[in-house]
Amino acid sequence: MEYDNFSHYSKRLLSANVLGDVYVDLSKLKSPKSRFMFTRDLLLRHKMLAQTLDIERQYDHPNVSTNLRDQGNEFFKGEKFKKAVHMYTKCLEGSDPNTECYALAVANRSAAYFYLGLYQLSLKDARWAMEFNYPSNLSHKLYERAGNAERALGLYGRATQSYTECLKRMYEGGICSDKRKAAIAKAVTECKELFTKQKKSKKVPPADEQLVGGRNENIPALSAFVELRMSKNMGRGVYATRDINPGDVVAIDEPYIGGPVSHHTDVCHYSGCLKLNLALIPCPKCLLVCYCNKDCMNKANEEGHYLECPIMYFIRSTPGITKMNELAMKWFLKDYLKMGLKKYCLIVDNFSKSKIDPQTRGFDETGQYKSDNFLTAYSLDSSENKVPIDVLFFFNCIAVDMLHCLILSGFKIPKCYIGSVGASLVRILIVLDLNCRKLNVNAPTISLQRRRQTTLTIALTLYPTISLFNHSCDPNIKRSGELSDRIRVMKAIQPIPKGSQLCSTYGIIFRGHTKESRQDICNKLFYFKCYCQPCIENWPICHYIPNRLSTLNILNSNMADIVSSECEKFVKFMKSPKSEDNCEHLDYLYSFIKLLFTNVKRPFQLYEDCLEIISTMHTISSSQLYIGVIDID
Repeated sequence: MEYDNFSHYSKRLLSANVLGDVYVDLSKLKSPKSRFMFTRDLLLRHKMLAQTLDIERQYDHPNVSTNLRDQGNEFFKGEKFKKAVHMYTKCLEGSDPNTECYALAVANRSAAYFYLGLYQLSLKDARWAMEFNYPSNLSHKLYERAGNAERALGLYGRATQSYTECLKRMYEGGICSDKRKAAIAKAVTECKELFTKQKKSKKVPPADEQLVGGRNENIPALSAFVELRMSKNMGRGVYATRDINPGDVVAIDEPYIGGPVSHHTDVCHYSGCLKLNLALIPCPKCLLVCYCNKDCMNKANEEGHYLECPIMYFIRSTPGITKMNELAMKWFLKDYLKMGLKKYCLIVDNFSKSKIDPQTRGFDETGQYKSDNFLTAYSLDSSENKVPIDVLFFFNCIAVDMLHCLILSGFKIPKCYIGSVGASLVRILIVLDLNCRKLNVNAPTISLQRRRQTTLTIALTLYPTISLFNHSCDPNIKRSGELSDRIRVMKAIQPIPKGSQLCSTYGIIFRGHTKESRQDICNKLFYFKCYCQPCIENWPICHYIPNRLSTLNILNSNMADIVSSECEKFVKFMKSPKSEDNCEHLDYLYSFIKLLFTNVKRPFQLYEDCLEIISTMHTISSSQLYIGVIDID
């Protein structure tokens, strides 16, 4: 099973010899609220929920923490930096984050990391100490060290700012060392010069993308050249109302909710940011979520982190997918604070009871489908009626557990609303599981290596408008732009004639998977049968795709000579050395693929090669795993 600790709840019930009856009884219940309340009563009856939250951490006596820090200082003086790091870490594990001892230990560990050449960790600790009661009269030291680490990492713009702040604090604190001030001033000048050179050597960023034809009247994140339609086999989908060309922008969407995909990813936890940052600062209370700065931290608190903060540890200990559980709680609290409990429950209850037209699902009362609207995101396809009963029970148990912890932490919720809130959490979990975790092909990513198409997903993101696009094993649209951005731009990569459906891929393409494996993945993960052209016609995988022109694949015999000539030119193009900025060749590639689209039967190897090059050229991935190229203006 793909979920962590999937048998956490069921094994207790299995040992009590009631699990079979539980599944039978749960399957008979028709409403989400009744299923949640059934599960809640069951877990309470079998004493499977926590009785209390032990959120008061026991810290070491101040003398113990001070002694550990002093031992670290002795190792530091003896240049035994690894041992110093170990002692400072032990000090931090037993210290109250609100004490000066804690701040000093973090700052000292930053220095030890710097001497070990671990500049990223040094920078993190320096920024961390700045937020945790570090003595103001010594703060210039932190900014100097931050500047040194940033300079070593090639972050010259940030180093300039850190050194400048260091100088400012030295003057404010009456630091008399003219020699040291001069050294810092020199570092400011040198970093400014290096930053100027760095900016000149960087590629000019692309201009802001614009939707082809402007914004759609009813779906603002889509192009005006598309509309929603229903089909027998694929349900709701996006169709072209005019011819769309390769390179045309068809969607620009922002996530409704998002968060880092891993605890070890340097991504701001604030859903409205999600930027990569080498020096995130943790929440001073739970220390489990991190932000770019205090502004992002404050915005996250406004959206509900202060309510989840006391139970973050317990959310992370729930079974399933930890980061998805965190995201579900974040989503609920954000909209609870925005709407109030009464209105929130009214909306989710009405949604549960109403019969919604599948074509207009997610549209508001004014006929608008907006990605920042709660009901738009909440009404995304969840395939809840297709989820196996054991998985449905599992999600209900997780929702019971999370809501129970929230109530134990002091969250006030009248009994009459418990069923509604719990059922909404279950739906949120299922929506996130299908549309955010499994359909993560458009999520923010970074490159693992400069010269290879190897990327790492860095965030879970729910894109309500992009979720309107159905899957094809031969997509005609794909994500474009900077891959680490939270805002996702979708561009056409093939000609899309008027009346044709716009389809992205759910991570499965015909060139890499047989029809049987593709259909199996679509059925098991996404609960549908794929009706795309490669599946209907059973196109071969990449090794068996025809690579020569013949009377069998030329659609227009009158164009045979022109097509043959252009194919020869394309083969030479692929073999010729090209500059790093291949975007200058896009117009040529667009014209070539349009020629083949009209005159050659697919699959055809040169068409697939051209398609792959276009997809690659549409994307920018300037962020490496260690983020050495990221800087600020």
